Amino acid sequence: MNGPLAGAWRRWPLLVLPLALLLGACDFNAPQSTLRPPFATDYAGDVSHAQGNLFWLTMLLAAIVFVLVEGALIYTIFRYRRRANQPLPHPTHGHTVFEVGWTIIPTLILVGLSIPSIELLFRLDEPPPEDGPALDVQVVGHQWWWEFRYPGQNVVTATELHIPVGQPVRVTLQSADVQHSFWVPRLAGKTDLVPPRVNHMWFNAKEPGRYYGQCAELCGIEHAQMRFYVVAQQPADFQAWVQSQQPPAATPPAGTAAERGANLIITGGCIACHTIQGTPAQGVIGPNLTHVASRSMIAGGILPFNAEDLSRWLHDPQEVKPGNHMILPRPLTDDEISDLVAYLQTLR
Repeated sequence: MNGPLAGAWRRWPLLVLPLALLLGACDFNAPQSTLRPPFATDYAGDVSHAQGNLFWLTMLLAAIVFVLVEGALIYTIFRYRRRANQPLPHPTHGHTVFEVGWTIIPTLILVGLSIPSIELLFRLDEPPPEDGPALDVQVVGHQWWWEFRYPGQNVVTATELHIPVGQPVRVTLQSADVQHSFWVPRLAGKTDLVPPRVNHMWFNAKEPGRYYGQCAELCGIEHAQMRFYVVAQQPADFQAWVQSQQPPAATPPAGTAAERGANLIITGGCIACHTIQGTPAQGVIGPNLTHVASRSMIAGGILPFNAEDLSRWLHDPQEVKPGNHMILPRPLTDDEISDLVAYLQTLR
């Protein structure tokens, strides 16, 4: 192929990337998207609603500035372009009015944007008192999983953060190792966990649901697999969940596979890293397993809790999630894995 069509045909791949980006933005099933329609009212939480409105206000002002500047640029290009037989223009060095203008106007725009931004920072520093008492939760970021502690309620869990609908949640954030960032896009913006500092934030959920969370700070090889979920429940359902998490682990029936699995936990080295209340296992390196069977996900939120995936995880954690800190002292036999799975499934 020759001529103009040949040149156009060679350049068509340049259109693929922007077209793919455009089509990728059209997905309505995006549980981790922070973007709602401008000034929408269907945000999942009050914090995300306020932050979303500020974002769209900033985007609106930026769009206005972009249109005005680019419009003036295009007008100038065509209006003052050099024409045939026209002499070269005389260069102008300095224009006081223009120079003062394009210094003052951007300054006023930035000052104008800083006012709602600073106001929102102060407003979101603490939950509004009219919303009632806040639920206190301690969040600890680990490589590469999340731990959730409920002070005064004797509840420690992982991967799934349960909260009551309509009640503010005051969160204390700290890291056990490197820098992480706590992010639930539908409920609130990102807040960093910078060791050894302790950080704070709050959010709420207006409707029951399951909201996706993610570490938003590059923290190692499995950063992208450091997931969690916020489970918002009606207050009565939340209280029932809290009560179900408080008792120690149930003792498995004698002579069963679950009993053999419980004994293997104690004798096989698992007690060095994991806690199971009511047993000698009191390790604090890995997730608390007292009620692990009540969670829907394991392995930092990447595997569903079921017998098949538990077996896969226990067979070779490094194959499932390379670089994680669960190092088996020795390979487990199929029978041992079966017994461990039987016991873990009783921990509800």
